[in-house]
Amino acid sequence: MYKLVAIDLDGTLVTDEKELTKKTIEVIKQVSKKGVKVMISSGRSFYRLEKYIDALDLRKKNQCTICFNGGMIIENTTKETLYSKNLDGQEVEELIQLGKTLGLPIMVYARDMQYVEKIPEVVQKNKKNLKGMHLKVVNFKELDFTKEQNYIYKICFIDKPEVIIEKRKQIPEELLEKYEMTSSIPEYLEIVKKGIKKSEAIKFVMQKYDIKQEEVMTIGDGENDVEMLHFAGLGIAMGNANDYVKSFANDITTSNHQDGVANAIEKYILKGEVDE
Repeated sequence: MYKLVAIDLDGTLVTDEKELTKKTIEVIKQVSKKGVKVMISSGRSFYRLEKYIDALDLRKKNQCTICFNGGMIIENTTKETLYSKNLDGQEVEELIQLGKTLGLPIMVYARDMQYVEKIPEVVQKNKKNLKGMHLKVVNFKELDFTKEQNYIYKICFIDKPEVIIEKRKQIPEELLEKYEMTSSIPEYLEIVKKGIKKSEAIKFVMQKYDIKQEEVMTIGDGENDVEMLHFAGLGIAMGNANDYVKSFANDITTSNHQDGVANAIEKYILKGEVDE
């Protein structure tokens, strides 16, 4: 029996319009009532996940959420920080300089705020996503990243997918080895501290709640989900994932527009109970 289901958000739990389907809500509420911990595992900040937590009725004691690709774990009810690992000031400055050298738009993520010097064109076009962002335009040089309110947990370089692919090839090897660099969506190159991965955050949750590896199910679609798909007792890739991501999964479900998360949970945990 699976006791923990860790689910990516963008491209997995929600549609491309950032909506939860009716079936997804019903199935997750049902499996949660059976005592299974359902945990959103995302590259996003916690405040940008709260509306989904509430819609899925996950604001319960001993339920938590993974943010910043594993850089922070928050308890859903109390909003207590269970785990936190930010980039230090020197690392932030180094990565900002890298983004500027590559000529890529930069977004830096504090716990409850995102900073840019100029809003990236890709972000401006996604007006629905932009609406829910605590986004502040600043001069990065004016921010003291050593102060707790400005601690940075993730830095994103944001551009068209083809630009990100080419620019990524220009990153010096020593920086590729120094940080964790992945993508949740093709327009983003997401950078966090070395050792920060969704799989490592899941291990922390497993230890806290006495859950075994074989009792963990993970569902995802992006490059930043590969580690948790490979690590889990059962890793499920979305139908809309690319072949690289799918190669790390035990099974493949339908796409995020075809209730992929709900179908996977039905198949492996509820076993058709929803249809009965």
